[in-house]
Amino acid sequence: MMDSTMKTETTPSNITQTTKKNLYEIIIDDIYSRIQKGDFSYDEPICTEKQLSLQYNVSRITAKRAITDLEHQGILYRKRGVGSFVARDSAVKRPNTPAASQPSNSFTFLLPFDVAKGGLIDTVTEISAKLNTFGYFIGMYITGDNASKEKYTIRQLLEQNTAGIVYYPKSNKIYLDLLNNFVINGKPVIIIDKTTDCSYIHNVVSDNFEGGKLLTEHLISLGHKKITFLSNASIDETSSVRDRFGGYIHTLRKYGISTNAENIVNGLGFLTESAAVSQASNPQLNAVIKGLYDSGVTAIEAENDQVAYSVILSCRELGLNVPKDISICGFDNTAWAQKTDIGITTVSQDFPEIGRQVSQILLSSLKDPSYPPQKVIVPVKLIPRGSTQPPKGM
Repeated sequence: MMDSTMKTETTPSNITQTTKKNLYEIIIDDIYSRIQKGDFSYDEPICTEKQLSLQYNVSRITAKRAITDLEHQGILYRKRGVGSFVARDSAVKRPNTPAASQPSNSFTFLLPFDVAKGGLIDTVTEISAKLNTFGYFIGMYITGDNASKEKYTIRQLLEQNTAGIVYYPKSNKIYLDLLNNFVINGKPVIIIDKTTDCSYIHNVVSDNFEGGKLLTEHLISLGHKKITFLSNASIDETSSVRDRFGGYIHTLRKYGISTNAENIVNGLGFLTESAAVSQASNPQLNAVIKGLYDSGVTAIEAENDQVAYSVILSCRELGLNVPKDISICGFDNTAWAQKTDIGITTVSQDFPEIGRQVSQILLSSLKDPSYPPQKVIVPVKLIPRGSTQPPKGM
């Protein structure tokens, strides 16, 4: 059974690492060497996963991997509820190098949604094309925007032979206790979309702060002063949304425009993609938008294009004209921004450039194990469309 939490692993002090190997491979070599010396009895269990974990100062996952590989090679066999025993003919067997210990030519892309639904398809295409040139390819895992499945998938990936992981987290929770195992074993980890302050993990993100500034400056240039920032995701749990909000607040202050907490809508949580697709009525959102409009708000800056589209549907249901009565902005320049006849003013992320930066980090990390952690911020661009115009009376 695996521990519910992971521990930070270091090369055991009783083992000298002369080649670049995974920790479980080092443990395998050490156990086999001790078997050859006759250190173990055939009639007594040599270890359990827990004992091996404590002895070598590694996680239970790493201990299990070492035991499982030795069993596959016929060196050990397991008795349920007792432990692992040395096979009587193990002394004449030399462990074959497990397939999983061979250098992998596959990277893993872990993300919460189907890339076909957003501009991220351009990122994946760029990464795949670049890696293929050097004989590598990328496998993809979709977690369905489910945090439990996301964590479970990372655990499963620890058992597989992947050259590295590109990870698009659902929120700021990146399960660092699990990701540490990839880093310890010399496999690059790249977090995209969400900002991380972890000093030893690569990070590639769009300049969300600048995007928030660009949208707010655009609205101010049109004459808007009562501008709402509206998000479905929670600002404290999602760094990309927090950075967009930061750009919004910074720009309002820069131009001397006061902010009103009542006109900042954060973490609604009920705006689903399926509801937007079906254009279903949303009484909760209708109440929010009506309240904002009645308070004098003339423009809404939504966290992304899908949320902006939902807001536009709500405005229409309320009899509000976009942009004559109220201007709406989105973010990401996805297909959602084109779903209305007027188009949604938005900020475009450079998804191909994100792919190029990720590819460079992956390939550089393979070439040079000491390649330092990269923190890359990719520029964004304002895309004005018909959902914004000067407020009434201007």
